[in-house]
Amino acid sequence: MARARMADVLRKQIIVSARASLSSAALHKAAADACRANRDELIASGRASSTFLTAVDGHVGADEESVNLDGGIVRYVFSYLAQAVAFALQYCQTHSPVRSGAYRDSWAVRVNGEWWTRPAATIQPGSTVEIVNTMPYARKIDTGGQITSVPPGIVEAARQAAMKQYPTLKITRKFLSLSDGRDARGERLPYILKAQGIESGLTFSKKSGFERLRKPRRSNRKDRQAGQVMTYPALVLTEPSNG
Repeated sequence: MARARMADVLRKQIIVSARASLSSAALHKAAADACRANRDELIASGRASSTFLTAVDGHVGADEESVNLDGGIVRYVFSYLAQAVAFALQYCQTHSPVRSGAYRDSWAVRVNGEWWTRPAATIQPGSTVEIVNTMPYARKIDTGGQITSVPPGIVEAARQAAMKQYPTLKITRKFLSLSDGRDARGERLPYILKAQGIESGLTFSKKSGFERLRKPRRSNRKDRQAGQVMTYPALVLTEPSNG
């Protein structure tokens, strides 16, 4: 995927000047067509995202034809956020263990704190997006506390891969507290630990895979005690403000 400096992809301003030889309607259409052609050229060249907002004379979502012919401005605010979410979500799914498929199918997206069920392409620029797996054993799989067919650290691996593709975004890994929603089994979130947590004694390396350093033992961590609310490893994506 083509990369460009932030200044090249975040926005493009086009200042429209009137031409007396055209009618008002024809001039509005000509100006709008010029703006869209310039926008589409940027997208086709890879210098701008195919996800964007249109602002005409400060009115978000207005048609280009409504621009003020006396120095009006058509502004496109391009966003790589939606594309990055789709990329990261697919990465998490394709790198998930698939013994039953439940974990792979339980990756979910939240936008500005709300569960998102629409296509990733419809996520608006400036949003805060969280990608999280809602299964109760998601933390064990991600932190290496459970032997699986894939390496642990799926969320961190997705973060690194997404950062290479979308360097203008801020992408972090965090443990997320969930207060609503349901997992893929239909169970309410968050998951409440039913027993004291266990330290697995496992370690993982690319050379040797999973190895057991010692026998499993009960965890003394306060957040791993029975009755505690589980937190979920999550990928958080945001983008710089365009002003």
